[in-house]
Amino acid sequence: MNKNLIIGLLLLVVVIESGYLLWGRNSSYRGMMQTASGASGTMPAAGPNARGGRQMMLTKGQVLKNSPIFQYAYQLVPGPIPDATKKAMTGFSVQEAAQPDGSTLVTLMPKDSEDQKQEYTVKQGQMLYFIEQTPADDQADKDLDLNYRDDYGIITDGNGIVQ
Repeated sequence: MNKNLIIGLLLLVVVIESGYLLWGRNSSYRGMMQTASGASGTMPAAGPNARGGRQMMLTKGQVLKNSPIFQYAYQLVPGPIPDATKKAMTGFSVQEAAQPDGSTLVTLMPKDSEDQKQEYTVKQGQMLYFIEQTPADDQADKDLDLNYRDDYGIITDGNGIVQ
């Protein structure tokens, strides 16, 4: 009888603790999403000084120039590619291919991993930016990016609105 009572109490504690952890995690997630979407009026920090280990991502409709990410954005298309962009793209190669509809297919590929490519279709009047929030993971002398999963492109329209 005492054994069953103890097991029941332990089970109740586990259920209550699990509910608390899930509720707390969901509340944090909702708060983070509201902040990232700009619902609270401020955006979290971006780049190497961001707290919490998460990279900030923009969503469609946000203005790139009004975000903390803009300081880590390097214009890629339309070209020619500026020297600052080439420097930020350490460890990456870029290929551009004109499409029949007038758009440009841009492929970003880490130089040491051919199976991790990113492709972007940039229509006329749009711009593609290369985002490099953590340049500390680049080895320029070896043309190598040690963590290429934090580098990506963002397409905006002519007004800088994320597409």
